[in-house]
Amino acid sequence: MADEKRPTIKGIFVKSHIKAVFQKAGKEGVELLQKKYGKSLQFRNSESVPIREEVKIIELSLDILEPDFTGNKKFEAGRLHFRNFATTPLANIIFSAFKKNFKLMMMQSPNIAGHVFQGVRFVSEDLGEKAVKVIMENNDYPIEHFGGLFYEWMLFAGYEGTVEQQSIGSDKYAYIMKWK
Repeated sequence: MADEKRPTIKGIFVKSHIKAVFQKAGKEGVELLQKKYGKSLQFRNSESVPIREEVKIIELSLDILEPDFTGNKKFEAGRLHFRNFATTPLANIIFSAFKKNFKLMMMQSPNIAGHVFQGVRFVSEDLGEKAVKVIMENNDYPIEHFGGLFYEWMLFAGYEGTVEQQSIGSDKYAYIMKWK
């Protein structure tokens, strides 16, 4: 994949994962994260970081924050991703603008994603009163990652429901979210 097509995320969002490790495991936790990652954890807020690097950092953060976790690590990393995203300035703006209207937020995911990612395409489809389909294309997240992220977002918004994950191409995933 050419560099101009490689999906990236802004550094401010990657920094939220490092901040979460610091808040729960202190300086020692961040030092352990850097040792396990094997590279510098210094990112500028506006820096475009390859998504595959963010995935490594989130999964290593999960290892540090929940060392005894034995479930689906990729799904749980997505849940952690959302919880960390929720601490960012953009999340505060989104949550205050949309309150806790999960459907409206998911229908606006292409607009929201435009402020977070480069090279990742989102499409939202209305599937009825309590259901939405979000299609992601050209990303380096495992399919389960955004399944976990959307699930955690749904819980955050106060809804019980499910997230069905479908691979619909080599780098194209569909997530069907239904809630009560």
